[in-house]
This record gives sequence, C-alpha cells and structure tokens, in this order.
Amino acid sequence: MRKLLFAIIAMLAVACASPYIPSIDNPTPPTNEDSDIIAYIDKRLAEEYYWLDEVEEKSASFNRSQQWENYLDDSLLKLTTNGDDGHANKDGSRTLYSYIREIDDNTRAETTGFGISLHYTIAIVDKDNGYYGFIIEDVYANSPAEQSGIKRGDVITQVNSDYITHSNYYTLFNAIENNSTTSLTLNLLRQTDKEPFSAKLSKSSYQPTTVAHHEVFTIEGYDRKIGYLVYTGFESEYDDGLLAAIGNLSTDGAQELILDLRSNGGGSVISAIKLASSLLGSTYNGTLFCSVERNPRNDSSETKSEFNLEDTGISLGINRLTVIASGYSASASEIIIEGLRGIDIPVTIVGSTTEGKNCGMDVTRRHIGSTYLEYAPITFMCFNAKGFGGWGEGIAPDIDLTTDNAIGISDKNYPIPRAEWGDREYDIGLVAAIASITGMKVSTSATRATTTDSDFTPAIALERPIGGTRVYR
Repeated sequence: MRKLLFAIIAMLAVACASPYIPSIDNPTPPTNEDSDIIAYIDKRLAEEYYWLDEVEEKSASFNRSQQWENYLDDSLLKLTTNGDDGHANKDGSRTLYSYIREIDDNTRAETTGFGISLHYTIAIVDKDNGYYGFIIEDVYANSPAEQSGIKRGDVITQVNSDYITHSNYYTLFNAIENNSTTSLTLNLLRQTDKEPFSAKLSKSSYQPTTVAHHEVFTIEGYDRKIGYLVYTGFESEYDDGLLAAIGNLSTDGAQELILDLRSNGGGSVISAIKLASSLLGSTYNGTLFCSVERNPRNDSSETKSEFNLEDTGISLGINRLTVIASGYSASASEIIIEGLRGIDIPVTIVGSTTEGKNCGMDVTRRHIGSTYLEYAPITFMCFNAKGFGGWGEGIAPDIDLTTDNAIGISDKNYPIPRAEWGDREYDIGLVAAIASITGMKVSTSATRATTTDSDFTPAIALERPIGGTRVYR
C-alpha cells in the first residue's frame, strides 16, 4: 500500500411566511420556537448583515416554512453580492462563514471526551480493499488519547475492529471527533517509524486549550534562541493560557518566534490583539493594529471600530515573525500577519496560501425557548493600520511547501500532519521555518517527512468548520 499515486478528490425587512404545505422535503411544520429563531435570524440580517441592502431586496423570497437549522444558509445562498461570505468548494458548492448553531450553556474550562482532533483529509491506506485512514491533527494534553500514547500524525486504520470504508467513514469520524460514543478501540500506524499499535480509550475529563505546544530551540551554529508556539484558535476564554505560554517563551530566552497557525481557523479579534501585543511588547502600546468597518446602515454598532495594541504584562519583544500557515489559517490568523505588516514588522510565511477571510462577525448568544444559540452573521470587513484589507484570495507564502522552493523540501499534500508538534526531523513546516530563520541547509534526514516516503494518499476532504474573525457582544 506504499507510495500510491496522490490525488485529492473533493467530497466533500421580513415578509410574511407562505402557508405550510407538508411534503417529502418538509415532513413536519416548523414549531413556534423555529418561527421565533427565524425571526431572530431575520432581524440581524436586516439590521447588521454586511450586505443588508440585498437582504432587504430579496427578503420576501426567503422560505420561512422550514426548520431554523436550514434557514440561514438557504436564505444567504440566494444572494449574489455577498461573495466574501464563504468559500467555494471543489464540487462547485459554497460554504458560508455566517452561521447560527445551538451551543452548550456551560463553561468550556473542562470537557469530556477522547481528546483527539482529526485532520479533515482522509487517507487511503489500502487502495485494493478501499480502506481509509483518519490522520490525527492534535491530541489534547492529559486526555485519554495522550495517556494511551497516541500522537499527532498517527493514522487510525481501524475503529473497534472495523476497517474504515466509504460507507462508514463519516459515522466513525464523528464518533472520534465529536465523542459520540463512550469508548473506542483504535488500531493505528505511526508515520515516522511505520509501526502499528492499538489503543483502548474511554471518555474522560480533560482541560482543552488553544496552545497545542510551545518550547524554545537552541540550534547549533545559530546564536539566537528560537521560540515555537502552536496556536490553534483565537478563543478569548483561553487567553490566560496563551499569555502564560508566551511568558514561558520569554523566560526561557526566546529571541525569535515561529508562530504555528497552520490549524488555526481564527476567532476573537480581542485575542488577536492580546497575542500581537505580547509578542511586540510595551513599545507598541496604543498603536493602531487593525480596524473593522460595517455597513453604514448598521445602527447596532459603530460603523468603524479600531483596535489598538495594549499592555498585557507580557513582552517577548520580537522584531520579526515567522508564521507557519496553510489553507486552514483564516481570519484572525490572517489579521496577525497583515496587522504586523501594517506596522512594518516583517512577517515570513512558510507553508501554503491562507484561507482568505477578510471579513468577520459580531457574535451574539441568547436563549430562545429551550434552545441556547450562538449567531454570527458576517457584519464587517477587516483592515490593517495602513488601510489594507485585500487578502480575500488568501495570503501567499514566502516559502511554498506544496512545490519546489528555496529550502529544498516539499510535500504537495501539506498540511497533512506527519509528526508531533515540535518534531524537527519529520515536520517539514517546522524544519522549513527554522531553515528560513537560520539560513542553514536542511539535513537529508528531514526530507523523510515528505511524500517521497509516505504511505498515505489523500482521498477525501471533509468540509471543515471556519471559525472566523469574531467580536462578541
């Protein structure tokens, strides 16, 4: 099953409601709660959606005789001026950034599950038999997965003795990713040494975090210590952990920083400001970092909001930044890159072109009936201190790891995880970032992380969630 040919295959204002007519597509009428939630969706679209003019024009055509879970997408996909709200899929469909979803009305300080985050590309591990594999993107510290010896880059080949096939991959993916069962037995293969092993997992409590890894590297022949920080989401409830990690890097003497955002789909603007502020230090306190601009007819918030760098009590004091990025890096991740460039801090990008999400959401949360909702329609566009916001097509890397480059290593299926965070031999993102900073040549052994020694062919790309740039109110 080794060295298969690689191929990516894509899978993956309010008018009166018309009378409800039961049908195959709508077997049950919407409840009063559905109607109340749809009215809530309509109100914010009409008053705050960035393209509210077209919402006003087409509101009468929206189908309000459906369940609320389908209403937002169904309505916004009827619009033509809101192209920046979402991205196109390879099958010609479109995934919106705007969302409304039911959430838990409790703290996320602790969660119960297996502690595994899966990559959204599924691999073929046995082409002849049609067997797939799930590639592990991240393992939470002190979770059942970590305690069982599972690591980032491991490939799950069987779940509860079942091979992963086209007919069951979606169910099994959700069982692992969303903890929809109480226990699992996994067969896995470690990419770095090709060794198979198994693990038995039972759901248990652990502390989630957005800092997946951080450490300081001392490189022989290079006289400056290099900090490395893997940050997976701009979530304000975990800001204390983020600042603590940066403080640790500072205490350990980091003089350069590699910020790994390859798995970071964005999040809170406030968290982005805290991150940038702590990287640069007090010299930049009060400096304009970015701004957001809303539709002039939006009376719910100021038309333009500016965000300045602030005193976080942490000062790494870097004067340049190296970012590991990918197509999964979006919104707040992109604001970090373009925001720093907007105040003339050099940023080198290693990896591949970012998502290209230069818009964001004002997020509200509320109870409607028995449902607790988080609602995030696109309400603003983002700009750096120089007034630049034109990264809607993504930010191109300085060193593109998907093709031939000056570093001399590549993986056309990057950013599929190959090894643990911090692995300076097998993780080509990290290897290339260090080489970019130090100017040193990459050792021959580092190229073992590339597709020339890979067993796994990408087969199916699942639709991934895009977190977005968010302001909560």
